[in-house]
Amino acid sequence: MSNIIKIYFSPSKTTKKVVEQVARNFDYSSETYDLLNFDESKEFDQDDIVIVGMPIFAGRIPKRGRERLEKLKGNNANAIAITNYGNAHVSDALLELVDLLKENNFYVIAAATTVSHHSIFDGVAVGRPDASDIEKINEFSKKCLEKIKSGESLNAEIPGNRPYVEYKQLPFEISCDETLCAFCYDCVSICPEKAIPDDDPIDTDLDLCSRCTACISICPEDARMFSGDAFEAKKPAFESANSERKEPEFFL
Repeated sequence: MSNIIKIYFSPSKTTKKVVEQVARNFDYSSETYDLLNFDESKEFDQDDIVIVGMPIFAGRIPKRGRERLEKLKGNNANAIAITNYGNAHVSDALLELVDLLKENNFYVIAAATTVSHHSIFDGVAVGRPDASDIEKINEFSKKCLEKIKSGESLNAEIPGNRPYVEYKQLPFEISCDETLCAFCYDCVSICPEKAIPDDDPIDTDLDLCSRCTACISICPEDARMFSGDAFEAKKPAFESANSERKEPEFFL
């Protein structure tokens, strides 16, 4: 019997939301592997239906997410590849994800790029995915189910280039307001880069930090934030340049 396998790297929880929305359209039992904290080898069964979601970081899937996904082997399980982004640029990320899944012996049947509220620049894609996005995601999911029943693989050409664009480290600082911090240490436990010291959640090692936003998203006191001259200078220009609505794209 088929199982739905939900796999995602979702620091701000937006990619998780998209993967879960796709999964709701399949009436099977499910398992979840959150690559923010799951870092083990795993093999899936041929009967499994695997939904893999990755955010787009400057045109690539996240380096840490990729490293953890590389440990998961498909054994010819059906796979749906999703890259989720903040209404800016897809670049090579979806192609990279599809390539990686195929290399790991997943049988890729479909792929998509979806749009969510930007995790760094909060004035971009506010409220997304919205009702229109959800409707399109549901339609896509039903088409995926039809493809699984027919046994067809992914036929569409995926946009992007090989070699992929180089990984880029953002110059933005992350700060913590000590007057707001409750010292709950949630940020310490969730950081995939171990960039926040165990004994000092106020600090962040910016050389280790990937700017993934997990610590900002999880903070119950809203004490953590992007800051600094580079961030403040970039924010208005980025939000202006990416204000025009982009639509999700689906590849079958």
